[in-house]
Amino acid sequence: MKKIIQENLSPEEAKTLWKYLDDACYLIAEHQTKQLSFAELYQHAYKLILNRFGDFAYTQLQVSIHKIVDKLINPLNISNDDQLLNDFVKAYEEVQHFSKLLAGILLYMEKSYILQKSLKTIKIICNESFKIKCFEKDQNLASKLLNCFLAQIRNDRNSEVIEHFKLKNALQILIDINQEQQIKIKEHIYTIEYRTNDDFYKYFLERKLIQDSHRYFKEESQSNLNKMTIEEYILFVEKRYYSEVERVQCYIPKVSHQKVLDSFIKNYVTYNSQYISQGLQDFIENDKTTIFIKIYQLFVKSEEFDQFIKTLTQIIVADLQLLNQNENTLQGFIKLYEKIFFMYDIIAQFGNNEHSYKFHKGIKNAFEQVINQDNFIMFELNKYFDQIMRKESLRDDERKVQIEKGFLIFKLVQSKDEFEQLYRRHLCVRLLDQTSSSSEVEIDFLKKLKLECGSVLTHKMETMFSDLQRSNEESQKFRQKLSSSQRDVIDIDVLVLTSEQWPITDYKPIIVHNELLYWQQQFTQYYQSKNQKRKLAFNYGLGSVSLKATFDQNCKKDLVCSVLQATILMHFNKQRIYKLDELIKLINTDQETMQSELENLLFFKLLIQNEEDNSLQLNYKFQHRSYKIKVQSKKQYALSYNQKSKTKWQEFKIDQKEIILDRRVYLESLIVKVLKTKKQLDHKDLFKYIDKDAKTRHFPIEIPFFKECIENLIQKEYLIRQDGQLDTYIYKA
Repeated sequence: MKKIIQENLSPEEAKTLWKYLDDACYLIAEHQTKQLSFAELYQHAYKLILNRFGDFAYTQLQVSIHKIVDKLINPLNISNDDQLLNDFVKAYEEVQHFSKLLAGILLYMEKSYILQKSLKTIKIICNESFKIKCFEKDQNLASKLLNCFLAQIRNDRNSEVIEHFKLKNALQILIDINQEQQIKIKEHIYTIEYRTNDDFYKYFLERKLIQDSHRYFKEESQSNLNKMTIEEYILFVEKRYYSEVERVQCYIPKVSHQKVLDSFIKNYVTYNSQYISQGLQDFIENDKTTIFIKIYQLFVKSEEFDQFIKTLTQIIVADLQLLNQNENTLQGFIKLYEKIFFMYDIIAQFGNNEHSYKFHKGIKNAFEQVINQDNFIMFELNKYFDQIMRKESLRDDERKVQIEKGFLIFKLVQSKDEFEQLYRRHLCVRLLDQTSSSSEVEIDFLKKLKLECGSVLTHKMETMFSDLQRSNEESQKFRQKLSSSQRDVIDIDVLVLTSEQWPITDYKPIIVHNELLYWQQQFTQYYQSKNQKRKLAFNYGLGSVSLKATFDQNCKKDLVCSVLQATILMHFNKQRIYKLDELIKLINTDQETMQSELENLLFFKLLIQNEEDNSLQLNYKFQHRSYKIKVQSKKQYALSYNQKSKTKWQEFKIDQKEIILDRRVYLESLIVKVLKTKKQLDHKDLFKYIDKDAKTRHFPIEIPFFKECIENLIQKEYLIRQDGQLDTYIYKA
């Protein structure tokens, strides 16, 4: 080739120079570059731009590129289906190779002319030419390529062998050929950046890909539904899902990943959600946790997640209603709770916080719905805790584990103040009868209640423990005050209990025997000398006396009696026979109480009754194999309640007056506390604050009761209404 070097070019010389460059372009496209001097080609392009033939050169360049690209992709028209993918990728690589070499030769032209005039770069021209030739100018070739791409993906889904790398490159070409250029200038220096634009890919392939995937997924899912069990179907769907995830990540452009997977979930899960949900109950009942978690993971990805939660809630409610008819209701509730929340702990690791929250809220609401539909579970829970506290065969650590299980259900009880009233009654029995197997566990449980519900709910029970501790200290001090001869005669323990805190019924006063009365008076004088403001009232129904008795033939016995029984027996030290009416008058009791106390005395044959004259006499010939005999019948506390039958539950007796009074005091104090902090709140906001605190720590608030407390506080001048806004309350300091 002739070398042309000239400072000033005429138009004819410029054409000759471009002809030299044009010939070089064809040689580059044909890989015949050995005979070319790239430095010389660069100088020719430089001369054209320097002599202001840039417009001419750029126009000719576009024409040459279109012709060369057309020549490079021409083999695609005759390529068969098996070879089309490889030929397509190869043609694009040839165009890119040509583009890079040409851009190197025309570097000065691109930097000094194309960028300054914001024209399309050589790379963009090549890409657009490739796109036009393959997908716009020749519709048959475009259709052939589209079918090839979809067929390759379909074959891969059918487990046929394909070239993943080639397919990935081919699909990426659809994005790369639509790149956009952005020219930037800084300090008179021009630079160019290329940005990805996936519009052409979406237009040409993505829409068809999603449609084809949807059709494939629908056919496959329906086919497997008809021949698989629910469990088999879930395992199949999970396996297919992860296979599809691997597929899209392998070669499908990122922009389409979620759309393909959404189509998968719609066809395999969303459209078949009712069928899948039919197996939930079986999976829960048979502890198929793994399958249940797999279902959850699939529904998290589905639009039917809320329906899944609704179905699950209905199943839990139905199971709980069924358990509510069994004898071991509470144990069944605890077992189901542990099972469901064990699943939740695992499930919480999957999905986002919103899904975890909805799942937790759904199962929690299901349990609360059944537990709080009546008071039965609350009473069963009290009996459960009472049995644990009494059971001596349990170690403390075992006892604490069982308490933790029961506490799971307790947290879901809404009327916690009613629970506290019943628990306090059981606690009263254990403390007074000394049947609690571990005081440490009792106190630990009280701390848990306080942490969960606040001191408002536990202060009465805390007072009960304080009373016992002070009583032991006072009794020890009283015994120390007695002389040694007096201590030989009697060993006395007096429990001084705060009447308002202990759920004990009043006992009708009786006239106790003089000896018992003497020691009662001695203790009263001692106690009131230290506590002048406290008044003692003795409840003989809860007391007990260990009575030393000697019968004929020097038969000595230790009789554990009630105070009234001891009084009856001690009267027989004075005379041998008493009329029943005479004893009733002496003791100042009624006939019903007397008959109740005499029942065990007659049963053990300590007394002999003459039915003809209705008289009683002491059995001096009394014999019994045991030295210590418990004559006292079971103490009567304020713990009257009915048992539940399998078919009908009868309401336990709760002191509603006490509940309402305690609620009023708590609620009014809470209202004052909130307004003291906030200074001013409207009715709606105040109710939100109060309801949130009361629900979680005490009891559910009814609006009429809330309004009643507000009016009461206004009357007491703790609050006032704002002028002109009657629903806004202001704390009155």
